Amino acid sequence: MANLNDLSEQEIKQNLLEQYKNFDIKIFDTLSSTNDFAKELINSDSFTDGTTIIANSQTCGRGRFARTFFSPANTGIYFSTILKKSLPIKYIFLITFISAIAVCRAITKLTNLNPKIKWINDIYLNDKKICGILVENICGFNNMKSKAIVSGIGINISTEIFPEDIQDKAGSIMCNELSRNKLIAEILNNIFDLSEDIYSKKIIEEYKSLSFVLNKEISYTKDNKTYTATAIDINDNGNLIVKDKNNTIFILNCEDISINLA
Repeated sequence: MANLNDLSEQEIKQNLLEQYKNFDIKIFDTLSSTNDFAKELINSDSFTDGTTIIANSQTCGRGRFARTFFSPANTGIYFSTILKKSLPIKYIFLITFISAIAVCRAITKLTNLNPKIKWINDIYLNDKKICGILVENICGFNNMKSKAIVSGIGINISTEIFPEDIQDKAGSIMCNELSRNKLIAEILNNIFDLSEDIYSKKIIEEYKSLSFVLNKEISYTKDNKTYTATAIDINDNGNLIVKDKNNTIFILNCEDISINLA
């Protein structure tokens, strides 16, 4: 398969909404991690709201629980955007939610496909993971609110060969006409639009409507033990509500879950 179009700051900005066209867009051929680069900018106060770091490939892309994120050249998008937002720490999860919604909206608009969200930060298409999101908070002076928040997003667009340990779980969008630049711009438009009303109940409702896990049997690990339950809801704190076979309700916070596909 031919490589996708080159990453272009000009084309990305052409597709940004007017109020976001002044975003600082930094494009690199290779970085170890776009999130790490973004955090360096924040720690040195060398950033503005909307500063976005994009790499054509990553050598040390990462996700939750220190897992690696496979980031080969030319076949995906790997970027981190900085939201200069002071949020109470307990609401940082909302940035993960709006990022996931933004990705789903953008893919649907540009491809007519219907991706879904696997709680809390993965995007699935045709029962395969096509996107991972890693949101990281940089605390302010008193550690009670954020100084800035990094939303890191990696999407497999035309990746066909994956490492052996993920080849049964990972997938790609596989849309030849999809522009990486337009997809990045559309995601940014959605993230920053949604962040304008970050506490709106509509965010959690839309997140739930896009859920890949609700009403499904899932497995989760807690205290080194694995349990099975049915996902029944997502509450206003971003927790996954599950019910076991004895009808006992449990609240999951940040546990790793897997979906038991029939």
